[in-house]
Amino acid sequence: MVASESSMRIYLDRLNEWAGEEPETHLVSPGDVEPPVFTFTYREQFGDNTISGFTYGLSLVSHPDWKFGSPELFIAMESDKIDWVLAAGYVATAWRGEKPYSAGDMFDLGAPISPEESEMSAVLLFLVTSLDREVSHIELPNGTINLVQLYPLYESELALVQEIGATEFLSAEDVNFYDPRRPPRTE
Repeated sequence: MVASESSMRIYLDRLNEWAGEEPETHLVSPGDVEPPVFTFTYREQFGDNTISGFTYGLSLVSHPDWKFGSPELFIAMESDKIDWVLAAGYVATAWRGEKPYSAGDMFDLGAPISPEESEMSAVLLFLVTSLDREVSHIELPNGTINLVQLYPLYESELALVQEIGATEFLSAEDVNFYDPRRPPRTE
C-alpha cells in the first residue's frame, strides 16, 4: 500500500467515528524511518480506565503474504497506561517488511510492556474480537486495511501458545485477556 495523506485521513475518520472523539496521536517510529508509524489512542471506549489504540504505518510496507489487504494493529486493555498502545506501535515498527503479522504470530518485546502494572512482555496477534467488522476492515483508495488485535502475554505463555495454538489459548473462558494483572496461564 502506498502512503497518502487522504488514506490516513479516511482511516483516522473511521476510527474517530467509532470512538466519537479525536485520539491522542504519537509518532512511534524513529524520525529517519520511512514511512513513519503512528499510534492513535482512545480512552474509555470499553469502560472506565480502559485504553485502546491503533497503529498506522505497518500497512504502508509490503509483504508477500498480504494478498487481500494489509494489517494494522489494535489493542484494548483495562488500564489507563499508554504503554500498551505504544507497545503496539513498537511491534508495528520493529518487524514490518519482515514478518507477516498474521493471526497466531507472537512477538517477544524482551521487557515488561507496562512495568508498573504487569510483567507481560510479549504479544499474540489474533482476530479482532472487540470491534465490529466495519471498523476492523477499512477500505481505502490505495488498498484495504485489516486490523489484527494484540493480546499481551507473559513470557512463560509463549511455549503454551506454541503447544496448543492461539485459538485454543484465547478460548479459555476463565481468563480476562484485557486485564494487565491477570495471572499467567499455565495450561
